Amino acid sequence: MTSLPLASSPLQPLPSLRAALYLRVSTGRQAEHDLSIPDQQRQTENYCAAKGWEVAEVFIEPGASATDDRRPEFQKLMEVAS
Repeated sequence: MTSLPLASSPLQPLPSLRAALYLRVSTGRQAEHDLSIPDQQRQTENYCAAKGWEVAEVFIEPGASATDDRRPEFQKLMEVAS
């Protein structure tokens, strides 16, 4: 009888995954009143922590419409991710 190799051993740590957070609100008014970005950051950081992911970088785009992909922080995120 031949034994098959295990896919992963409990003694071998899994590689740490890293995440970049992109936080955005659509209007300047939302950004001025901190209506959404702090909550987005709290929720996404908690999600990453629950998954065991390291938050490598946070990109914040206050008051930028998603209809235009030339948003500066979005472009930085895309550059870092590639």
